[in-house]
Amino acid sequence: MTWSAAVFWLSGAMALGGAALAVGLKSIFHNILGFALALVGVAGLFLTLGSDFLAAVLILVYVGALAIAMVYAVMLSYPLDTQPQPRRAAKVLGAAALSLLAAVALFVIVLGADFASSYGLIDPETSARWVGRRLLGDYVLAFELISVLLVVAMIGAVMVARKARMAKAPPTPTPRMIG
Repeated sequence: MTWSAAVFWLSGAMALGGAALAVGLKSIFHNILGFALALVGVAGLFLTLGSDFLAAVLILVYVGALAIAMVYAVMLSYPLDTQPQPRRAAKVLGAAALSLLAAVALFVIVLGADFASSYGLIDPETSARWVGRRLLGDYVLAFELISVLLVVAMIGAVMVARKARMAKAPPTPTPRMIG
């Protein structure tokens, strides 16, 4: 086995293992770390397949996204000293069945695809440099407005979730209530 093949299989195992950790662990912080491991594995797959630009974009973009996800996870999750809520078996089995169905459907689609026929049909001007110039030149305002809109939507979701949780929580004792 060559080094390239070994790195490919190691990256694939890292991606699958990270994905399993991301959906299997009960702590949301650990789920995010599993997701980060899966993304590093996918970036390794991109590197072994010769897509250096995609690997770099994946790491650069998702490092920021994971940092924001960790902040929101800490803000929205229950305190660490409380017991996690148990998962119902029906929900776990339903999610597993739906995931298996999606995996089988994707497998059938990939087997039926004719990848060799599209080789060489991509316009050579559609390169990473062209896409970068378009996004950060002609469409920079739309690009930035979408990012601001997504951040505002996330902050709104946090505020709604906080209000809902505060309505359910018992009042915290104050000195006036105790004495």
